[in-house]
Amino acid sequence: MFKKLKDKSGAKSKLSIFTPWKTQTLSLRKQAIIGTIAVATLAISLISEARLAKKQLEILKIQIEHELPVCEQYALIVVQAGNFPCHECESGEIYLNFGDTWRYGVAGMGGQKGRYPGKVFYKEGKWKLTKDHLRYKMQFKGTRPECLIEEKEKIYHYPDLPEAQKREIKLIRPPGNKQDR
Repeated sequence: MFKKLKDKSGAKSKLSIFTPWKTQTLSLRKQAIIGTIAVATLAISLISEARLAKKQLEILKIQIEHELPVCEQYALIVVQAGNFPCHECESGEIYLNFGDTWRYGVAGMGGQKGRYPGKVFYKEGKWKLTKDHLRYKMQFKGTRPECLIEEKEKIYHYPDLPEAQKREIKLIRPPGNKQDR
């Protein structure tokens, strides 16, 4: 497309552009402009490559962070025997013994402090369950999907636990879990 032309002195100083309809001879000024545009286009291309690499690195960091163990699957365990709220019971409450599981759950990066920042684990109606009633016990640490699967496994297998087997009232999930999640 481009052809260098020799001037009368024999030096190559002009640039010709061949197009199907005519040939154009470019002055040194126009050549400089085209050169500047070519360099700028190359620079933009390099910037785009750098941004693309940066984007890929940021995506990789997100994927790695997602795979880090930043979640906990926990149980709230009874430390003071007595009546507790029960989402599965007709009466709305159930007697639980020391060591029984009241609820399974998942907490994010903050663990107990993030999920239950104060002393209160549950407050609804007449019920106020605090650290005097329940203990937070981390049972599994992993990625969020892993913790959710672990929580689901424990909720579904709750009826198989000895504490659930010995009760007259048969529950399909722990008394503190409203749903299978």
